[in-house]
Parts: sequence; C-alpha cells; structure tokens
Amino acid sequence: MSPKPASSAATTAIVHYFFQAGVQLVAITAEPGGSDAVRQRLLEREVSKLDYEIRSDPEHSFLTSGPPTPPKDLFIMKDHQWEVSGDYKMVQPALVVYDADKEVISETTWSWKTMGLDDNNTNWDSRVDTQAWEGEADKKVLLVTMRPVMSDLLAAIQEKRAVKLASTHKQW
Repeated sequence: MSPKPASSAATTAIVHYFFQAGVQLVAITAEPGGSDAVRQRLLEREVSKLDYEIRSDPEHSFLTSGPPTPPKDLFIMKDHQWEVSGDYKMVQPALVVYDADKEVISETTWSWKTMGLDDNNTNWDSRVDTQAWEGEADKKVLLVTMRPVMSDLLAAIQEKRAVKLASTHKQW
C-alpha cells in the first residue's frame, strides 16, 4: 500500500504521538512572508492543516545559527523567482532530528543529499527510484515529490534507522 499525504486527523494523531514520546515537531521553510502566510498558502494548495509549529525563515537563520545548528552540507539552496512573495533562496526539503540533548540523530536526518544525489545535476524534475516497502514496487518519480513518511518517523527515531521515503503523488 502506497503512503498517502496525511489527513488532518492523521497528522493530529502523529503530532500527539510525538508529543507523548517527548518529540517536538517544527517545520521550517525558507518561504518568506511569515508563518501565518505560509500556512495560508499551504491551505490554498490543499495541503492538510498542520498541527505543529511552522517557522518562516527566509534569512536562513536556523540553517546557520540554530539553535540547535543543523549538520553542515545537508541543504541544497537555489535562487527562486516567485510572483507570490518575491525572489528568495529556496531550500530543498530536509528533515533534521535532534535528541533531548539537541544532538543530531544522524540516522534519521534526511535531505536530497543523503539520497546520494549529485546536487550539481539535481533539479526538482529529476527522476528518482522509490523505495520498495510494504509491498510497493520500485518506480521512478519526480524528486520534488519524495518525502519522509511521517507516520514512520517515531519508529525510525526509536530504532535509530533511516526514515522511510515515499512520493507524495502516486501519479508522478
């Protein structure tokens, strides 16, 4: 069975599960305009409501000074022209997981770079192989659709292993 984008109820359950386990979830985006504007744009794109903190960080202060400071050479940044909020430096998706002592749990940290891709030849429309798990066959999908499976994140943290990846769009 292929993972699907989490519904609002599923996202709430996952966030509650993380909270009970002592895990804080924060989404950080380089998209400008502030957290409320980002939330609104996500809703306009029909993304399920996110029941956790979202930080708009167009100055990349989290990426450079934290706290806590993420691993070096994890992020792929590209100049992006966008008519909605102006030009900005877009940061490709990444997942950084910290323990209670604010130390990186490297096994669960993910970005396009941890997938073994050459960031000089990688674009949003590059095709990548999916992972075969839970009976899902391998296939090639657009890189921009690959994300960690959030419902697997807590188990990955507890087991100190890589989080499972899946495409957010079955048709791509």
